[in-house]
Amino acid sequence: MDDIREDFSKQAEQHNNESYTWEAKIDEIYKRADNNFQDGVNYADSLRLNDKTLDKLKISELLTIVGEIYYDNDSIDLALERFHINEKLTSDTPRNKVNKAGCYIKKGDFDKALTLLNQAAETNYDFYWYIGNFYEIKGEPEKAISQYAYVYKRDTIVYADYNKRIQELRKNPDQLMTELCYKDRRKRTLILLKGVN
Repeated sequence: MDDIREDFSKQAEQHNNESYTWEAKIDEIYKRADNNFQDGVNYADSLRLNDKTLDKLKISELLTIVGEIYYDNDSIDLALERFHINEKLTSDTPRNKVNKAGCYIKKGDFDKALTLLNQAAETNYDFYWYIGNFYEIKGEPEKAISQYAYVYKRDTIVYADYNKRIQELRKNPDQLMTELCYKDRRKRTLILLKGVN
């Protein structure tokens, strides 16, 4: 049993070191992009093309980050291209669908955007936020409130910010969002393992 614990402790330490190394690379992408977005894109592409240790999921993550950087800098066609490559590489995740929806909204293809947002929300209630955003963009605050309320009623603690938005819209129904409001886009969760002594 002690051998198993020791082996797991070593594996946990290796996993944690790899996680910290990867997170440092992601932080470097954002740091560079904040100074010069193309420098961040170039760094991410360099990792994607030259680091042979990256698996599909990490490559997918890099494509997502680069697409989001392009989106944030109004390079919508380039962003959409990265999101489509990502979809083909792994799968069309809810996050990827919402990212593409934002691009289609900026391009004026609201039908395609709403389809993608509905598909994302079918998988995860959190994505109803973006359907509410969509209706704000379309100038339909009551439909937006309906979307926010649908999720808020499911969990008033987790989705408290949805209720905050509902109250803001009721006070000022003319102050609507003009594009999708991506929440915590750069927020990351780091899962570390701990060996048993």
